Amino acid sequence: MTEQVRYRINRNLVKRAEKVCDELGMTPTQAVSMFFAQLVKLGGLPFRPSSFPALEEYGATMADAQAAEAKAREELDADERAGRLVPFKGKLPS
Repeated sequence: MTEQVRYRINRNLVKRAEKVCDELGMTPTQAVSMFFAQLVKLGGLPFRPSSFPALEEYGATMADAQAAEAKAREELDADERAGRLVPFKGKLPS
C-alpha cells in the first residue's frame, strides 16, 4: 500500500534532483522511497551531512550524524561480508 504525501521543497532543488534521478534512471518517487527506507532502517540519515550548518535546526548534532554513519558503515560491512551487496551500475534493475 502506498500513500501520496506532500512536502515543501525549494523548487530549484527539486528540478536539480529530478535531473539527477533521470540521469540515474530512476524516478524521484523511487529516490525518496529509497531515502525513507534507509532512514527507517538506520534510525538516522543514510549519509553524513558534511558542512551542514542547519543540522542544529533539526535537533541533531554532528555527533548524532557520526554515530548514524558508524552504524550504517557497520551494517554495510556486515552485508559485504555476507555477500549481500550488489554493485551499482548506474541504473536500477527493471
